Formats: sequence, structure tokens, C-alpha cells
Amino acid sequence: MTKNSILKIVFLFIFSITNIVAQNKSIDLKSVWENTKNSDSIRFKALADYYILNNQAQPDVALKVLAYYYKLAKEKNNTKELYNVANDRGGIYRLKGELDKSMHYYKVAEKLAIKLNNSTLKADITGNIGNVYANKKDYKQALQYFYSSFKIYKNLKEKKGESNMLTNIGSVYLYIQNYDLALEYYQKALSTIKNIDVPQRKKAVIYINIGWTNYELKKYKEAKIYYEKGLKIVELTNDKFFMVSCYATLAKIYLALNEIEKASNYAKKMNTISNELKVSSFITEGQLISAELELKEGNIEAALKMGESILAGLDKNSDNELKLNLYDLLYKIYLAGNNPKKSLEMYQEYSIYKDSMQLERNKLTLIREVVKIEFDDILAENEQKLQKEKAETESKHQQKTYGIILGSIILIMGILFYFNRNIKKNRKKRDELLQEIEKLKSNEGQKLVLNSNEFQLVREKIEKSIDKALNETDWNVLNILLKEPDITNNEIAEQAFMSVDGIGSSLRRMYVYFDIKESKYKKIALITKAIKASN
Repeated sequence: MTKNSILKIVFLFIFSITNIVAQNKSIDLKSVWENTKNSDSIRFKALADYYILNNQAQPDVALKVLAYYYKLAKEKNNTKELYNVANDRGGIYRLKGELDKSMHYYKVAEKLAIKLNNSTLKADITGNIGNVYANKKDYKQALQYFYSSFKIYKNLKEKKGESNMLTNIGSVYLYIQNYDLALEYYQKALSTIKNIDVPQRKKAVIYINIGWTNYELKKYKEAKIYYEKGLKIVELTNDKFFMVSCYATLAKIYLALNEIEKASNYAKKMNTISNELKVSSFITEGQLISAELELKEGNIEAALKMGESILAGLDKNSDNELKLNLYDLLYKIYLAGNNPKKSLEMYQEYSIYKDSMQLERNKLTLIREVVKIEFDDILAENEQKLQKEKAETESKHQQKTYGIILGSIILIMGILFYFNRNIKKNRKKRDELLQEIEKLKSNEGQKLVLNSNEFQLVREKIEKSIDKALNETDWNVLNILLKEPDITNNEIAEQAFMSVDGIGSSLRRMYVYFDIKESKYKKIALITKAIKASN
């Protein structure tokens, strides 16, 4: 058994195991959504999971399940799930190359996203519509949609979405052969998701696109590295459309590097999946690579048979680049088979399509300049808009700041005014109390002419008034207060040769004895009552 045969068996074995696991999981999911006892949310989740699992592995089967999904969403009148169905259908038809159908479903999804007023859904569908325009080679429209989607994601701070749109913008530049800008945007896309958790499939797409750009630049070794990095991921996720892309380009890369055995292995893998997906463009491309390999190995008859079979199956809608490559291959096959007449005939056809392709390249050059100018205008316009919005925001922030400062000044002034008024009020009250004390000490009420400094407290009268006996500390404190009613506790402690705590305890005791409820000037109130009792 040859090495090629062993590799093919191993590939088919792994491929079969992957399919069996996916089929078992699909059966489990089907039992969930068909069980009407399950809640709607559980059933819808099972249908969504089935799509993720099978949209690339079994696109036609996935479309049939989406019909059931749509019916259930319609029955439950669930707009969000109807959006999901329309978006998913658009995705499958885009991968299959049926762009008009894809656009139809994406437009349905767009209306539902607007109805739901969901910014993330609007960004998602805007990007998907841009993809269809890019596939249709309407690059101006594609860029407008991608940039609109990018702005929404940026406002939402959704890094995954930003990365997707940077990848898509890079792909537009790849299509129009501005390879430097394409690589720049792909690297930006990778940097955006560098420190966040994203599905590996997203990274695989970027790797594949970087590989494709390097392939177009004929940097085959660099292209091979990125394609193989992407392939490792998509083989695990069973994304067959991406697998076909990887296998096809890796086969061409190894052909260019003259590593026929590796090229042949990838071509066989591509043909296996292409036939399973039933996408005619993939099948034809695979046949063309296989025919080129046969020619490279010197199997002229086999190469001719395959080349003529492809030619017979071509229709008017076939891609011009494919036709160019086919006529070039047939020219080489007939030339190698010593058939100059047929060789010349193929060369003439090749020349026609070469001229046609040159016209397309010239058109691309023009498109590249127009797109660059218009995209620069879009960026400049949006930059102006962002600057205007930034200026307005800063102005509003400045006004708000001034308002806060002015409000704070008014508040502080109000507080100062309030406290100042209270201080004056309290000071006036204190002065009135002190004046009252002086009047009492001078016996003004009794018309006695005495020196206020000679006034003496009468202990017996005071004790009788409060019906309590005063201890020496209390009596000493009262006599100190008589001389200086608004003295502090610390100053009383110094004059009485006692601790501040002891003075506080004495005062609290006497406040109870004399029934003092005044909170602001308790000591003044206390000595006032003591003087009144003495009089």
C-alpha cells in the first residue's frame, strides 16, 4: 500500500468519525426541539445549536431544519427567532454562491432587526449584507455596509464584531488586489481580539485570509503557514466550506512548490468534500487541480480526459478566471500530446479570456482607486462627524462642569450664610444670657445696690431649691462658673485641680439636679439657676 493510500484512508477515517459524532449530536438536538413538552426557549436553542453544527457540514439538511425553525417561530410569533432563521438562511445561500437568495433573506432579517430595535442585530445583519455585495463585486456598497456595521460595534464596545468587520474590509482590499491594505486590516482584526475569548473559528477565518493574500502575492511559504494554521481549526469545527478553500489553495501552493505528493493529497481531500457539498464551482475547481496534477506527473491521457470533461460541463455563467485556467491547461496538455492544431485552438481561446481578464484587472485598478478615494471620503466624513460629536460632548460636559461648580459655590455660600447666621444668633443668645446673669448678680430685681463682683452663691438656698446636697467638687465648679459662665471644661479642670473627666461628670450630675435641658449653653443655664436660687 502506498503512502498516499494510507494518508487517504486515515483522512477518511477521521472524517467519518467526525461525521458520526456530529450526526449523533444532531439526533439528540432533534429529539429536544420536537418534544412539545419542552419550553419554547429550549426548543429554539436546540434548533440554533443544530444550525451551528451543520450549516457548513450539511447545508442542504440545515436548510430543511430551518424550514421547521421558521414554522415554529411563526407559530409562536417570536420576532427574534424569525430574525435568526432569515439570517441563517442568508448565510447558507451565500456560502453556496446563491447570492440573490442570500440577499433576499438578509433583507428580511434587516427589517426584523429594525423592528426589534436591537443594535447588535442591526450590526450583524449590516455586515452580512456587505458580504453579499462583496461577493457580487460591488465593493463600494460592501465597504459602506462594513463600515456602518463597524461603527455600531465600536459604539457598543463589541470587540468580536469590530474584528469581523475589519476582516471584511481587509477582504474587499484583497478582492481589488490592494494586498498591503488587506494584510494591514487582517492584522488589525487579529489585534482587536488578542486579549479576549473568541471562538477559534474566527481566528481561523483571519488566518485563511492572510494565507490567501500571501498566495496572491506568490509568497507561497508564508501562505502555507497561515493556511495550515487555519486548517487545523476548521477541521476540528468541521467547517467544510472553509476546509474546501484550504485544501484547494494548499494543493495549488504545493503544485507551485513542485511538491506533487502533498499537492495530490490536498486535491483528493478537496474533491471528497466538494462532492459531498454538491457545490458545482468547488467540484469544477477540484477537477481542474486534479487534471493539472495528472499533467505534472506525465499522465497526459488522464489529464486530457479530465480537461475535456470539464470543458464539456462549462456554461456561459462559469467564472472567467476558471475558463482562463482551463484553456491554459488544455493548451499545455495538447502541446504535450503533440496535437498542435488543438493546442493552437486552446491557445486562441486562452488569449481571448486573457484579454478579458486583463480588462477585468484594468477595471479593478480603476475600482481600486475609486474605492480608495470614496472610502477615504467615508472615513474623513465619519472622522468629522466624530469630531463634531466629540466637540458637542465636550461642550455639554463643560457646561455641566460649570453648572456643578456654580451650584457648588451657591451651596457653599448658602451653608456659610446659614452657619454664620446661626453663629450670630447663638452669640446674641449667649450675650443675653450673660447679661441676665449680671443682672441677677447685681440683685437688680430687688433694687439692692451691690458690686456684682462681690456676689456670693448661697449653698443652703441652692441645696433647698434642688432638694439635693452638693458635694465639694460640685460646689467648687459652681463658684468657678459664677466668675466665668462660658468657661471651657479644660479651664475649669485647671482651676479646680481636677481631671477633665471629673469636671464632665460633675457637670452632668448638676444638669440633672437643676433640670437643665438647654443643649447649647448648659453651663450658662446652670449658673443662672444657681444664682436665682441664691437670690
